Amino acid sequence: MKLITKKMFLEYDYCPVRGWIERNEPREFRPTIAEDFRMKEGLDVGRRARSLFPEGILIEEMDPFEASFITERIIGDRESVTLFEPAFISGDFVSRADVVIKEGESLDVFEVKSSLAGSSNTKDYIRDLSYTVSVIENSGYRVKKACLIMVSRMYRKGDDDRKLFEIIDVTDEVSEQKIEIKAKLESASAVLTSTLIPSGSLGYKCRDCEHLRRCFGLERKHSIFELPRLGADKTDALIERGYFYLEELPREALGDKPLLQRVFRGAKEGRIVFDEPEELREKLNSFKYPIGYLDFETAASVIPLYDGLAPYEGIPYQYSLHIRREVSGVLEHREFLFDNPSRDESLLLAERLVEDLKDCRTLMAHHASVERNILRWLSNRYKDFPELSEQLISFSEMFVDSELLVKNHIYHPDFGGSFSIKRLLPALVKGVGYEGLFIHNGDDARYVFVNMALGNYRESEIEKIRRDMLEYCRMDTLAMVEIHGFLCDLSSE
Repeated sequence: MKLITKKMFLEYDYCPVRGWIERNEPREFRPTIAEDFRMKEGLDVGRRARSLFPEGILIEEMDPFEASFITERIIGDRESVTLFEPAFISGDFVSRADVVIKEGESLDVFEVKSSLAGSSNTKDYIRDLSYTVSVIENSGYRVKKACLIMVSRMYRKGDDDRKLFEIIDVTDEVSEQKIEIKAKLESASAVLTSTLIPSGSLGYKCRDCEHLRRCFGLERKHSIFELPRLGADKTDALIERGYFYLEELPREALGDKPLLQRVFRGAKEGRIVFDEPEELREKLNSFKYPIGYLDFETAASVIPLYDGLAPYEGIPYQYSLHIRREVSGVLEHREFLFDNPSRDESLLLAERLVEDLKDCRTLMAHHASVERNILRWLSNRYKDFPELSEQLISFSEMFVDSELLVKNHIYHPDFGGSFSIKRLLPALVKGVGYEGLFIHNGDDARYVFVNMALGNYRESEIEKIRRDMLEYCRMDTLAMVEIHGFLCDLSSE
């Protein structure tokens, strides 16, 4: 008998089709570098959380039926006990709690999460915990208290593991949600154990779903799902009126927002749309040379890599800088990557960066608020070096944003509704791209570095990994150079 897990139920809760596929047609999961690290990090956080309950007993049995039998026996035999990973089965449903404490006739249930306390995902975690509590209660136990164990923002590297966590009582919130969940379990069981896939309901929640074609015979390309920031209510309203592809929409349906109108026109006309060329030309002509094209890579992990850092506090470990000293000048390149990732070399990075930027009068970055905030972070971190700190602040005020230059003036149908540099580059500049790079996104780059810092690679691998990291970051700034050149050519036509 294949039991329904929490993941299957939560997928069903979001979309019955996704839940059915999760149970009946599971695919082999091949995690990216970043996904693999986050999974291992989550397991590590779970193990560390056990230090809060030193008398706890770990249920190591993987088979859910055997684990449930062991759990029931231990709880039945003892007046008080703490269990890690106990299993509970009710009908077709199974749940394994992170921590359960029995005191007398009731249980306290704890769910460990590797996110920061107070994060925006808390409501989702309460939903997770509500499922667990519902299954436990349906299997015959009384739950007195339900809590989340989340990462404390006050923790610093070297602190005792017990300082890493905050325990948040969400009993009231769980009590409200478990009523709804228990009511859903019966219908969920009927749908998920059926041999027939359920019918889907098209809506905003389908916008990034890989099953769009299977459910509805539709493609995301040139659809209303490509409209930036349209939101759930407006998207669902358009679908209810029978619209899906942009070419079907009446122009007035999108109001007078220039960005939405550009996306609409680009999809409908099948070509690049260029608005207010004179305004763009003036912006481009206002840039002072030399121009520096700057991109940082930052690392963040739940257990900080270096002294003084908080959980998930990002630290820049690498930058790429292309410099063009005049409009048709030769392109120069500077770069920096921590030489020894086991040490914090951000001071050396800051000093080298200031030296590399000294002649620049304009800085360009894609989504420039990120680079601007990193410079401010470095300035604050090294405020005991006043000259360096002031220079970093002054550079933070020199940015122009290549993303906004594109977003406010042009749209190409191949953008797919996104203005990320990895969508813009192949649409605007042929023959230049990220294809063939071992590292091809910032998320993977971040965790490659974290793995280096933690010593998770063999010495023989390090040289190639460093080359891959430098090549990826260099491509980001070269992409800005190419996009800037494209905009200059377009605006001069």
